Amino acid sequence: MADRYVCVFGASSSAVPNEHIEFAYELGARLALLGMGLVFGAGRTGLMGATAGGAHKNGGEIIGVIPEKLNLPGIYFEHCTERIETKTMHERKSAMEEKSSAFIALGGGFGTLEELLEVITLKQLGYHSKPIIIVNIGGFYDALIAQFERCVNDGFANPLFMRLFTVVHTVDEAIEAIDNSDTPVLPDKMQDAIRSAHFGKHD
Repeated sequence: MADRYVCVFGASSSAVPNEHIEFAYELGARLALLGMGLVFGAGRTGLMGATAGGAHKNGGEIIGVIPEKLNLPGIYFEHCTERIETKTMHERKSAMEEKSSAFIALGGGFGTLEELLEVITLKQLGYHSKPIIIVNIGGFYDALIAQFERCVNDGFANPLFMRLFTVVHTVDEAIEAIDNSDTPVLPDKMQDAIRSAHFGKHD
């Protein structure tokens, strides 16, 4: 059994630049070689499949979490150490979040963005204090990070929120950020300030 489990979000599409596929495979391999288990959405294609393939090839523990609607041959990664079926997508995300001690977001579409924003929001509100790592290959997440900065600059979000995640560009940086994240647990006073900023004050 792995010492820690790292949740990796990423595209199910294989029609993505090869540099993303190569990164995902190497990340899965490195996690396995370091004794870290992989938690992911159980898909066999795209970045999900590449990450799981790297982990499997190197003897890693792999937990795939998939909703019953998608738990079909040809969709799920067949070499999961454990495959968990949930009734809904919401339950799927909850199970992935519960089992993981860190989150890494690779490139992806709407589903990946939803997963990433959910764990950032949960951390913002103090529901967890786990590292969140955004892999920004080829500037893929530049626009999203710029939107975060716009939210802060225009007063829609507290500047502290930019400390909730770490942006990396290499596998080495991603692995390092799991242990040495720039997103420390926020002190209670800071959490109170964040909740106040989030919900607003109506005097």
